[in-house]
Amino acid sequence: MESEAKICVSIGNVPVDTISVILDQVDMAEIRIDMAGLDTRELQTVFSSHKNLIATCREGEFDNEERARLLESAIKYGAAWVDIEADSDPLWRDRMVKTVKAAKCSLILSRHFYTHTPSPAELRKFVDEMFEMEADVVKIASQVNNTAEAAALLGLYADYKNIVSIGMGPVGVITRLAAPLLGAPFTFASFGDSPLTAAGQIEYKEVAELIDRITSYG
Repeated sequence: MESEAKICVSIGNVPVDTISVILDQVDMAEIRIDMAGLDTRELQTVFSSHKNLIATCREGEFDNEERARLLESAIKYGAAWVDIEADSDPLWRDRMVKTVKAAKCSLILSRHFYTHTPSPAELRKFVDEMFEMEADVVKIASQVNNTAEAAALLGLYADYKNIVSIGMGPVGVITRLAAPLLGAPFTFASFGDSPLTAAGQIEYKEVAELIDRITSYG
């Protein structure tokens, strides 16, 4: 049986021509605007060329006004989803939530933990808070240091729908494969030899093959 799991390819430090080649081969992709260095014309080329793209611009590379401008451009040119970090500056975050909702894009609110995975109780608190902020999908991504932390991420699927709960690092790989099988709307993968945008990402075709092998036993 062929898997119907959705795999979102995360694209960062590659030129616009390479992005276009990748998009021709996948059903869904996240464009890391903060990594890709796209100008306005290139944003238009990318986001007008595919119907199922996530626009993401993480903190660090640009100030908040420039991040807002870039995300608003992506929305204008056809982004289907926008990922906003829930722990961003509250005024900026709330402004962007309103912008995304007004544009009728799907809103992903996300939290990232780069050293550890919070406790199960903390994870549920964060998920509840993000749904209260009107998230259509909640994303939790955390460094996984042991199997208990991986289990904490996977345990969220028993209580929530419309979440993506995935682990970074080698121990977190299982969470990326299990996510769509446990109810996540999609999971994340790298593509070909493109640079990883997060630790522990698996290559797109390998993810698809592994999920198909797992689901074939059903």
